[in-house]
Amino acid sequence: MITNLLSDKAGAAYNRYSLFTDALKSIHRGAMLRSDFGSASLTGKLRSQATLQGSTFLDSELSQARADIQEIAEIARTVTLQEISSNDTSELTDAIYEHLDASYDYFQTELVVQQTRDIATLQRAMQRAGLEVAIAARSKGKSHRSAVLEYAFGNKTDVEFFFHDRSSRKYESRLFVRSLYRQTLLSVYNETVLFTLADHGLTRAVVEHHSPESEFHGLEIALSSGSELPTYSEIRDKVFHPNANAYLRMDADVSA
Repeated sequence: MITNLLSDKAGAAYNRYSLFTDALKSIHRGAMLRSDFGSASLTGKLRSQATLQGSTFLDSELSQARADIQEIAEIARTVTLQEISSNDTSELTDAIYEHLDASYDYFQTELVVQQTRDIATLQRAMQRAGLEVAIAARSKGKSHRSAVLEYAFGNKTDVEFFFHDRSSRKYESRLFVRSLYRQTLLSVYNETVLFTLADHGLTRAVVEHHSPESEFHGLEIALSSGSELPTYSEIRDKVFHPNANAYLRMDADVSA
């Protein structure tokens, strides 16, 4: 089932982003072993190091995302053409490619924003730790190095990276990236199905759900407004959330 493939690819994205945030944590831990920990110059150097890590990650991740988007769109078109029993052997249309580019651009924007936020979180954590060390050294009459060691041994909690939604709820960054990745691929699949159906003169699609008992299983939608049936845009957020085990397919009750 396509939803399992989407989950696998999203899980791989989760693992890749985990490696990136682990690298940021390693930078933070390594900083506390430096004699100049807390200094503005070191914070600047470490931010540059984190930014370089981020650039390397982005180059690889965006290349993988583009490949996965292409793959999912091709699967959606192939499956839909088989359902239609069409002899069409053409590749993805220009309209689909334009839509894939838009989907990729949205994913890229969201990923870059989250990555930038996580690098800023690292910088803020180092600045706060530096402030705490400086205050401790002054208040206790200790050397800067002694205060650094005391801080390092007394604070076992790693810096953590989160995504904050509009309701101020927070999620681990890697969980957000997983959701973003899966949502992007699920949307690409569904919307390629819709383009393919429309190109072959079909006017309806149906929701296929992993669980036949789901209230959404078998839900018919119209490909355009002016029908008694809901449209994709009207059900998308409710039915096709990031963890949804549902997708669109040809309505078997309609013939091309």
